[in-house]
Amino acid sequence: MSTSPGLLAQDELNVSLQLADHTSVYLTEQAATKVHSMPIAGSKATTNYEIEIGEGATLEFVPEPLIFFTDATLEQSINIKIHPTGRLFLSEMILPGRLARGELYQFNHYFSRLQVSSTCGELWFTDAMRLEGKENLFTKTNLFASSPMIGNIIVVLPEINLEFLSKNVENFEAANCSGLTVASSILPRNKGLLIRAMASGTHELKKFLKNALNCVRRSIDQPLLPNDL
Repeated sequence: MSTSPGLLAQDELNVSLQLADHTSVYLTEQAATKVHSMPIAGSKATTNYEIEIGEGATLEFVPEPLIFFTDATLEQSINIKIHPTGRLFLSEMILPGRLARGELYQFNHYFSRLQVSSTCGELWFTDAMRLEGKENLFTKTNLFASSPMIGNIIVVLPEINLEFLSKNVENFEAANCSGLTVASSILPRNKGLLIRAMASGTHELKKFLKNALNCVRRSIDQPLLPNDL
């Protein structure tokens, strides 16, 4: 739980998390993270995550949305080391402004870099995303205008039928989800899935992310999430 009002210019948030062998953690937040206006040129906030997942351990990291105010800039790095038998579900929700105020893509930029490697140092994959705000040329296209909410999911699972999991995640009818555009891709060396989603509203995106996590839980014979999560 964070008691701060959000991220301000020059803030640096560092989070370290280590899961011991054969532990399981569902980690989330109490509220969305507001990335406040940073009108001075070159100012930004940064977040850095260092995560280690031990043998047979499971991390489900499901943060609340990032909300980008006008003139906000955020740069993020996530470094994850995971045992070959460890499991990971990492999600992200991006709101490109305070939409009730008509504040759509008025921030500067959001840059996020993810690196996942084994606990013995072998690099498995990296992922980088740069989302432009004011200079985004696509915000008035049909896709961005109708589906401004963005979701990202990384799933790392050993010895799982990833094609079957991908089909289940994208089965909107079974999940009773609508207003979504989703694509998934199997990660290098069959380590897991990368899932991108765009949604018309926050409720729709949260519902999809919950269904995706439940699909993962079903695939490893774990209980589904409670209805109030």
